[in-house]
Parts: sequence; structure tokens; C-alpha cells
Amino acid sequence: MKRISVRARLLFALAALTLATFLVGAIAWAVLERTTSRVDRLHGDTLSSVDAAMTLSRQAAAIATNAPYLLLLDSPFRIAQEGEETVTVIDEIAAGLAEGDPLAETLADMRTATLEMVSDMQARAGYRDQTLRTNATLAKAERRFAQLAASTDTPLAERQDWFALQRLADALLGAGRAENLIGVGEFQRSYHHLRRVANTDGMREGHDDLAELRTLAEGREGLFELRRLELMHQIGAQGALVRVRLGAAAVIAHAEAVTAGAQTAIAAERAETTSAIALRKSTILVVVLASAALALSAALYVSGYVTGNLRAVSDGMMRLAAGDRSLRLSRGEGAGDEIGKLFHAFRTFRANAIRLDRSNRRLAERNALFEKMMSGITDGVAILSDTGTIIARNDRLAQVLRLDPAMDIKRVGLDELVAKGGWKETPGPTGIQMLATDDGHFAVRRESPLPGGGAVVLIADITEQRQIDDRMQQIRRIEALGKVTGEVAHDFGNILSTINGSLHLMETASPDVQRELVGSIANAAEIGTALVQRLLAFARRQKLMPEVVELNALIEGMADLVAMALREEIHLETRVAPEAIDVCVDPGQLESALLNLCLNSAQAIDGAGAITISVATDGDRAVIEVSDTGCGMSAETVEHAMEPFYTARADGTGTGLGFAMVYGFISQSGGEVQILSAPGAGTTVRMSLPRANPVISPGVHWDRVLIVEDDPKDLAAARAILKDHAARIVEETTTDGALARLDAQSFDLVVSDLSLGGSPGGWRIASAALSSGAARSVAIVSGRLPATTPFNGQYGASLVTLTKPFDIATLHAALGKDTTHDRA
Repeated sequence: MKRISVRARLLFALAALTLATFLVGAIAWAVLERTTSRVDRLHGDTLSSVDAAMTLSRQAAAIATNAPYLLLLDSPFRIAQEGEETVTVIDEIAAGLAEGDPLAETLADMRTATLEMVSDMQARAGYRDQTLRTNATLAKAERRFAQLAASTDTPLAERQDWFALQRLADALLGAGRAENLIGVGEFQRSYHHLRRVANTDGMREGHDDLAELRTLAEGREGLFELRRLELMHQIGAQGALVRVRLGAAAVIAHAEAVTAGAQTAIAAERAETTSAIALRKSTILVVVLASAALALSAALYVSGYVTGNLRAVSDGMMRLAAGDRSLRLSRGEGAGDEIGKLFHAFRTFRANAIRLDRSNRRLAERNALFEKMMSGITDGVAILSDTGTIIARNDRLAQVLRLDPAMDIKRVGLDELVAKGGWKETPGPTGIQMLATDDGHFAVRRESPLPGGGAVVLIADITEQRQIDDRMQQIRRIEALGKVTGEVAHDFGNILSTINGSLHLMETASPDVQRELVGSIANAAEIGTALVQRLLAFARRQKLMPEVVELNALIEGMADLVAMALREEIHLETRVAPEAIDVCVDPGQLESALLNLCLNSAQAIDGAGAITISVATDGDRAVIEVSDTGCGMSAETVEHAMEPFYTARADGTGTGLGFAMVYGFISQSGGEVQILSAPGAGTTVRMSLPRANPVISPGVHWDRVLIVEDDPKDLAAARAILKDHAARIVEETTTDGALARLDAQSFDLVVSDLSLGGSPGGWRIASAALSSGAARSVAIVSGRLPATTPFNGQYGASLVTLTKPFDIATLHAALGKDTTHDRA
């Protein structure tokens, strides 16, 4: 006999339950009607609160949107209009607050910040308009200067004048277009430097144009002051914007509080409605029990059969879910009906679960291997979605990108992280992007697409590799220097052998032969001089361009540059003197020396520390000290620190030329260097330079003066003129003797005849003295001076020409010199 299906038995039981359902539904309908009326009342009570919260949110969003827009406007009218709209929204919010509401103070601050922002942006717009008009004037003037400087019909001297004006106009245009105060400062320094070094006092043409440029650039209405005020007002507007945004956030928080209050009211009404529903539930329960008794008797047989088998299957499913794969159900139970099919489905599910377990174990092993591989890779790895966001990465990614390891970088764009770390991308070979930061870190980015979309990105830190490459280049340069030194030593040995041999032969040679030997010695000296010049060219030694520099201003001006070159954990402190300290020195070389010493100090500091640059006076000398809290140096290291190519770094880095270059520059500038250090006690490098106005005996204007003159009468006349104005006078009668003296000593002033021995040796002496920094000033004297010098203004005011006979007043007027100089 065919078994009745479960479906037929259930239909019979459900027919009986339908009647009970209609009864319960009628009761439930009445309950829902009463509940609906309560909901309508709740809606009316809370709608006003929710509407107020939404209005506040919209107004806060409007403020947060309009305020940044003010920073993008250039029209004062539009700025005032947008600012008025923002203030109106703030006032509307304030009008809707209750008396004594804490939000009123925040809105008042937002209103003040908005007005300040409008004021700053209107002021900035005014300054910006003046700057643009000035830039237009400068651009027009620069083009005219360029045409005049390029004109072939104009004499060379006038073209040089126009070219100097063009360079000044270019510097002013750069300041007018700079985007920040630092850029304006750099162009201002360039402008003043050009004003100092350009020979504008001797300008033949363009005096009115020069005056116009100075009017446009300098003073309270000048370009530099306009740019400073414009950028300061922009910064002030940005600060006010931050306050407005904070206030908008407070308004939004207030709106959230209003919403929370509405939610509380809803919760209270809900509790009351729940109580009413509970009462109706009791009524429904009585009806349901009566209906259930009727339905239970009709469905007892079905429930006994179905429920028992379903329980067996459900228990089996629970055990499968708990991981028990050993349960087996009987194959004969319920064969042919729905229960039989359910048992068969259970057995199939169990088999699939066993296969899935095996697959999961293999997948877990692969995942563990993948995670181990990802954590073991020294490079940063990221898996990107098709939109460029990070969906997986290893721990090294944050370290390579120099980000906080605790930062959550999932679901964030990789390009955004690269920009946040300060990296700049440049195209490299195919499939590779080169990354670099301003502080000298480098990385390589490789990206491979995935079949289903997205990509795998590998970022490798190559900073150490770059440093090794740079070190190898330094080593190669030093090796080249060693080879050149060896060759120079060999050539000098030959020169000295020639001189020594000639000197020995002169003892027994005839006068004619002696003259030939003297010529050989002179030729050898000439070869040696040329060899020295080639060696200086190889070493790329720059000539010094000394000028009067105020040390306090120089130290404060370069503090920001030095601080940026140091690590973040190193604190830089500058201590300037209470009075102005002037020295005559090359400012660029002095800044390089100070930066070099600060970088050396940073290398000696392990972790956090401090570097101090101080300026003081010691009698008639200026003293600059660079102190650090580093590991210090031993006595042996201090003894050899200023020797070229000596380095005591444990890691082998450095060329050993840092202290030697500083020592050479300070010594060449007439100063002294002293190192004070001990292991564990830090290091202090003390540099002293003669002040530009030292206290010496009245009447003395120069410490050391070299006179080069081959005529005895003119030599005696020059000595008589300078004897009361120089502490020490050195005399030479030949060009070679003067050049040898300049190689061995330094002088404040060199006075040389133009014609020495029938040739214009004075030009050679001037070039050697000023190019090497052996003299601060050179005066060439002659009875027949040429119209121009062969140097085309290369040495500026450091080289003057005088007609014989001359006196001390003419010499002072030519040099522009009424202060004393002492090289001590």
C-alpha cells in the first residue's frame, strides 16, 4: 500500500488551523488599530524635535561648505557677499537657541571668525591686486631691459648695465609670483645680493629705471612688503576657517544631541505601547491555546511522524555543524516520501561537508604559508582592488612608506598613502615608478595586475642602496684625487730637481751660464705655478668673495634651512649676541661651513639631542660656536680632526674633508678654529674671525700690505704714502716674487705697478691675489692706464686702478674704504 505523503497529512492539519488563525487575526486587528493611534500621536510629538535637528544639520553643512569657498574668491564684493550669507546662517542658528544655551558662545566665536576671515581675505585681495599691477609693470620693464641688453648697437658697458637691471627685475618678478613666505624671502635675498654685487654705482644708463625698481621693491609700499602682508592675511584667513569648521562640528554635535532627545521620547512611548500590547497578547494567548487544542488533535499523527524525523535530521545537522562527521541516519526511514528525500539530502550534505573540511584544511595551510611569506618579505606589499584601495598588505608597507605602523590603512587608496608619506613619483623603466622624498629617501614601486581586477604592488626601499652608490662615487672621486696628487708630486719632484741642480751649478758657473741657469729656475717656477693652478682647478676651489656680514642676521636667516636638514628628534637652538657683530667674510662659504658642522654634529648624536649655534664677541674678534650633545671625540681624534681625509666614523662614512674645509676657509678669512670635545661630553667647534671694525691704533687702515714695484723711486714713494696707514709692509720688485709671496701669505691690500719687467704683470698679480683669496683688495697703478681691465668686472669693487702719482686720499676714495681692517 502506498504511503500517504506528508503533504496530504499536513493539508488536513492546516485546514483545522486556518479557522483558529482567522480568530487570532481578528483580535490582532483590533490591537493594531489601537497601536496605530499611539504611533500617530508619537509622530506628532517628536516631529518638531527631529525637524529642528535636521535644520541645524543643514545649516551646519551650509556653514562648512560656504566658509572654505571664501578662500577661493578674489573679488572683495563676492567675499563680503559670501561672508554675509555665512553670518546670516550663524545668526539664524543663534536665534533658534534657548536662552543660556552653551552653543551660543560657540556661534559667537564662529561669527567672529567668519568676520575675521572676510576681513583678511578682503585685505589679501587688495594686496593681491597691487602685487599683480606691480608684476605687470616689472614684466614690461624686464622685457625692455632684455631688449636693450641684447641690442648689438649698444656699447658693451651699457649692455652690462641693462643686463644687471634685467636680473634685478627677474628677481622681483620671482618674488611677485612666489607662493609662500619662504619663496618670497629667497627672492628678496637674491634681489639684495644682486644689488650688492652688481656694479650699479658705475652704471652709465638706466639710473631712473634702477630708482623705479627700488621704489617698486623696497619700503612699506614695496613688492616684498606687499607679498608679506598678502601671505600673512591668507594665513590668518586659514586660521579663521579652522575655527569656523570647529564651530560647525559643535553645531552638528548639538543637532545629534537634539536627535538623541527625540529618540529618548520615542523609547518612552514605545515602552508604554509595549505594555498595552502585552495585555492584548494575553487575550490572544487564550484564544490561541483553545485553537491549538483543536489543531493538535487533528495534526497529532502528522506531527508525531514529521517532528520525530525532523528532530533526527536537525540533531544530525547540529552535530555536523559542531564538527561531528561520524553520525549516520538510517536509509530505510521514510523511504519514498518527503522525509526519505530529506534523509537523502542529509547524507549528501554530510559527504559535501567532509569534502569541504579537507578543502578548508588545504586552504588554511596555503593561507598560513601566504601570511608567512608576506611577513617575511622585507619590501612593502599591497593588494589593491579595481578602484585602487588597499584590501590586504603586509606590516612592512607602513615602514617603507614612513607612516605610523598603528595607522589603519585598509580600504584607503595607495596613491593617497604615498602622497601622505611625502613621496613624489617619477616614471621609471617599464612597469616601475620611482619614489623619492625631500629628506633623501628613495623607493621603487612595481605593480602587477590581477586576472579578476585590481593589482599587486611591491614597494622596495632603495635609500641604503642609493647611499652606497653615492659613497662609491665619493670613493672614486677620492681615488681620482689620489692619482692626481701622485702625479702632481712627481711633477713637483722634477721641478725641485731642476731648481736644486741649477742652484748647485750656479756656484761654479760663469756669469753667462748663471743667467741661463736663472732662466731655468724661473721656467721651473712658472711650471710649478701653472701646476698649482691646475691642481686648484681639479679641486674646484672657489675664490672667496668677502663682504661685510652681520653675524646675528646670518645665523637667524639660515636657522630654518639647518633645522630642515636635521632629523626631527634633534633640536636646533640659536643664541645671538645683543649687539650687531660685523665681519668681512664670504657669506656663502660661511653658511656652508656652519651647515657642514651641524650635519657633522647630527651624525654624532644617537637618537634625540640638541645642537646650539651661538654668536659672541671676544675683544676685537667675533666668535661663533657650534655645540652638540653627541658622543664627543677622543683627544687623538681632536688632534687629527682637521687633517684632510681623516675620518673617525665607526661606519666608515664621510670623506674626512669636512673639518679640513672649514679650517681652510676660516684660516683663509683670517680666523682661527678650535675643537673642544671629550668622549661622552659632546663637541664644541669654536671659530673666531676679526671684526670689521676692530679697535687698533689710530691711523692704521691695513694690517698687511704688499707693494710690487720695479722702479726704486716709485717703490719709495708708495712706501712713504702707506707707512702711516699699514701695520706691516712687504715689498717685491718682480711678478714671480709677488706671486710666490701671495702663495705663502695673505694680505689686506696689494698695490702693484701695471708694467713689471716690460710686461703687464700687474694683471697676473691681481688675478692670482683675488682668485685665491690671498688679498681682499688690489690697486693697479700706472702712468698710462688702459681704458678697461681684462677681467670685465669679474672682481667688482675689490679691484681698482689708479694713475701715478697717487696719494692716500685717492686710494681710499677708489676703494670706498674709511674703516680699518685687521687680519691678526
